[in-house]
Amino acid sequence: MKLEERLELFKEKIKTDDFLKCKGLGNEIPYWIFDYEPENELLVRDTISKLISGFESKHSIKIIEINLYNLCLKILNQKLTDEKLIKFEKKKGSDALLEKVRLILNQETTKKEISEILNVDYDLIFLTGIGNAWPMVRAHSILNNLYSVTGKKPLVLFYPGKFSGLDLSLFGEFKTKNYYRAFRLMPEAM
Repeated sequence: MKLEERLELFKEKIKTDDFLKCKGLGNEIPYWIFDYEPENELLVRDTISKLISGFESKHSIKIIEINLYNLCLKILNQKLTDEKLIKFEKKKGSDALLEKVRLILNQETTKKEISEILNVDYDLIFLTGIGNAWPMVRAHSILNNLYSVTGKKPLVLFYPGKFSGLDLSLFGEFKTKNYYRAFRLMPEAM
């Protein structure tokens, strides 16, 4: 199935009462993954942008988009200036900088920032910017730590890569064997 068809099916699915009220999941966490080929990133971004504004006006469905990359930049800018980051990298190297960034973007800090974003009324969460935020933060660590913040609200993670239903492969290149408490949202692309 082509991406455009998957996106159209996606639009129809997420406006249903069953989806928004998480019916049929039992006690499972309402996390969904919409995977796509990385080269389609711009089409997916554009669709998400249009969908968010359209759904609120046409369907009274409030969608909150959390761009993980922008969130990471916000957290880093609160802790360090760009000049300090550049000096640190020149002095210690890129690997040391990445480790420092990962320490700053720890699970609790990221979860706290997301919690503040979600401190409004909403129906659905879109988590985007996954590819841009890698390797600073990883999708599985975000998903594994958000339930206490998101509760029973559905969350859709837009993933530039492959989701097998068991594991993720970012950009179709980096395979992980982590446990994901999420469901495939749409049929696989062909």
